[in-house]
Amino acid sequence: MHIDIQYLPSLEYCALIFAEPQIEFEVFENFPKQTYRNRSYILGANGVELLSIPIIQGTSGKQLTKDVQIDYSQDWIRKHKGAIQAAYGKAPFFEHVEPFIEQIFAKKSKFLVDLNIQFLNTIARFLQKKPQFSFTESFNDAADHSYWNVIDSKKEFSSRNIYIPVAYRQCFGTEFVPNLSVLDLIMNYGIESREILQKSLNK
Repeated sequence: MHIDIQYLPSLEYCALIFAEPQIEFEVFENFPKQTYRNRSYILGANGVELLSIPIIQGTSGKQLTKDVQIDYSQDWIRKHKGAIQAAYGKAPFFEHVEPFIEQIFAKKSKFLVDLNIQFLNTIARFLQKKPQFSFTESFNDAADHSYWNVIDSKKEFSSRNIYIPVAYRQCFGTEFVPNLSVLDLIMNYGIESREILQKSLNK
């Protein structure tokens, strides 16, 4: 499968990629702003919260995804960790998951792609999945089985017919909120998240 690489990705994205044995991430694209590549959504006490990673803008205004650097002049790590702690500190699997999040953030990866792949590898381990991840070596706009630019935060997930919400217990609210970051599911269900993701994929 050919797809863009995303930050703490949605249930839709994870249901899709973790059903595949091989994933090729498109990193030679022109990096688009305000997408899941550096954005994720979790559920807190006040509803859905956006976690956004600031990036250093390219000198020409455009840059390839593989070259996008994270802006550490902004205090975003503390904000993300605080939001995750507030949202999931009482979740059943928080103590199992949080140390891995801490380790990844502590590395302060220079490039966004490196941060995102670390989280995806960690998510794969929690789900007991072993897909083969790779990166494109040039822009591949003719890839077979491509979902590049398909899972777009600006469009309703229901329009894509990939993800079928399977309700599960969440830390906040009385109504189920679908398609949050996979972090929301793993914090609440641990390894059982694997089965829920499998049921969520519209095959």
